[in-house]
Amino acid sequence: MPDETSNRATWVNMASKLSAMGGVAKAGVGEPTSGVQSGMVAVIAESGRVDETTLSQPREIHTVTLRRYEARVKDAAPDVAEYRLDAWRAQIMSDLYGDFDLGGTVAYLLPVETTWEWGYQTVENTTYRLLDIHVSYRIDGRATFVA
Repeated sequence: MPDETSNRATWVNMASKLSAMGGVAKAGVGEPTSGVQSGMVAVIAESGRVDETTLSQPREIHTVTLRRYEARVKDAAPDVAEYRLDAWRAQIMSDLYGDFDLGGTVAYLLPVETTWEWGYQTVENTTYRLLDIHVSYRIDGRATFVA
């Protein structure tokens, strides 16, 4: 098993919370290459940086993408996936910036760095409508996130 990091605890907490949300088929860490289904969510590591230091350690900012897949169903109106994804986005915003414990050594989330993008991806001959929500958070070994 790889060494534990504060990111691991945060990513596992995010995936667990996403799995427990209504309408989510399943959630996991890392981008899936097979077994994708409508309503699936992935927590994908994107980037990080050190923006300041203390006498004992750096303070880091990490960004993850919460990617949700919705299958494009031929018989459904094209706006069905759009509305479903946007409702999920609003719920994520409410949960993450409300009462949600990210665990690890997350000091706080950075709401002004939160962005989202829409897209499409084909996996195993199925085209999915995607919504990527990019969430940034501060890692600081001196603090633990408490909502």
